[in-house]
Amino acid sequence: MSNNPNEMLGETLFGKVRRKVLSTFVLNPDRSFYLLELIRFLNCGRGAVQREVSRLSKTGIITRTKIGNQVHYAANKNNLIYRELRSIFSKTTGLIDLLKADLECCNDPLGMAFIYGDYARGTAEENSPVNLIVIGDTTMDAIRACTVDFSREAARKLHITVLTASELRKRAISRDRRIQEILAGRKVFLAGGPRELQVLTTTGDDLFAGIF
Repeated sequence: MSNNPNEMLGETLFGKVRRKVLSTFVLNPDRSFYLLELIRFLNCGRGAVQREVSRLSKTGIITRTKIGNQVHYAANKNNLIYRELRSIFSKTTGLIDLLKADLECCNDPLGMAFIYGDYARGTAEENSPVNLIVIGDTTMDAIRACTVDFSREAARKLHITVLTASELRKRAISRDRRIQEILAGRKVFLAGGPRELQVLTTTGDDLFAGIF
């Protein structure tokens, strides 16, 4: 179980497999899945996923449509609790998935992206923003364009910082106070990871030059 209170709220409300199945559908409302595809996507047991899909289909939370020889399932946006479910998952256990999915739609390649601050520490309150830093050859306008719906869906402000790899490295080596605080704090990685960040922000040869 996560130690992030926002994530724990979603984990408390729904069982593990149901939470994964529900969040996948409600946070990807324009996408359909056939059963084996969904099982591979979630990396869960076939029987458990099949049971949840059957229950959700019977209650009308997801739709069941036969396409050729395959049965496809998708979120039922006309279901009376669809908006409420999307709101719950956007604000709790699905917030990270929602932001990650938005960033994956960005046209520019992202070398690294992570959440820091109150949400990463698990101390976020109702009005706490989500602080995001993106490192790569992209622009603030590009990141804002692909995350434009996030604040509305997650009911949280999104504070974005965009840096190139060389800018981050320069500020880290010069002991920039704000960057030092970010690097020292807890982080939730959406792209890249701690090892890449460590190499990128330490002295010596820049092993990642030209990659980000």
